Amino acid sequence: MTAQENARPELKSLRVCSADGAAADLLVAVPSTARIGVLWLPALGVGARHYEAFAAALAEQGVMIAVHEWRGAGSSDRRASRACDWGYDKLLAEDIPASLAAAGEAHPDVRWIIAGHSLGGQLAALFAALNPHSIAGFAFVASGSPYWRTFHGRMRRILRIVPWMVGLVTAICGYYPGKRLGFAGREARTLMRDWARTARTGRYQDTAEGRDSEQALAGYAQPLLGIRLSEDTLCPEASFRMVARQIPECADCAPVARPRGFFLRPGQSFFLVEGPATGCRAHGRMAAQLRLIQQMQDRNPRRSRESV
Repeated sequence: MTAQENARPELKSLRVCSADGAAADLLVAVPSTARIGVLWLPALGVGARHYEAFAAALAEQGVMIAVHEWRGAGSSDRRASRACDWGYDKLLAEDIPASLAAAGEAHPDVRWIIAGHSLGGQLAALFAALNPHSIAGFAFVASGSPYWRTFHGRMRRILRIVPWMVGLVTAICGYYPGKRLGFAGREARTLMRDWARTARTGRYQDTAEGRDSEQALAGYAQPLLGIRLSEDTLCPEASFRMVARQIPECADCAPVARPRGFFLRPGQSFFLVEGPATGCRAHGRMAAQLRLIQQMQDRNPRRSRESV
């Protein structure tokens, strides 16, 4: 498959409704031909449209990508408030399945994996572990646990304090005013309390209602891909490895050197948002690795992994 064949991928939006009626757009970058699709989960507080260039770049490499919109962000018809609240369980049980179903219905001949950036990578891991037969594999990119002990210096001090502040701020406001505070966006209080619990304890076990998320992670045996940038201070190696250690299949994931062609601002992991739309060898390499997930499942659907 040549770059010319997918030089102008189609970008389209699908309106997706969750079981409780919440609606948002699913941004889909459609190459001329594709055998594998990626349901992409954004970072906390980042709207789907910020990943347009990244989605187009992967589509040019023959990978279809559908960018999920978080409840409360961008095109979503919900906004966090004291009366409108949700947590990880709502996202895992209703919103992500709705986007995956919509992508599958629109493109039934494509095999779908789930992947994500930052918090999106953590939730991709949880969803894959809880629903292993719904996807062909998963990937987490520039994503790690927010557990304070996995950080050093200033970030470690911040993560000792912020989780406790989340409880106080959300109790007063009824939601989390992230734009005012300089971290995340306007977020639901339960969502931020879920994040804060992991930042304090390193645990995910209560993030899926009625199911043990960590037990599911330990039992995950489908194909996966883990990518970390060595210069990403928001996802240090210890943070990345803490997620990887919970998945025995991913125990030997290693950091990757900074990919040429991605623009990584100092102290940020938003290289995916900042990357150029065309001509980037790093996007081509990532596309090849994502396609490898499908090939690994074809060879051995019960035991496969890829790390870089």
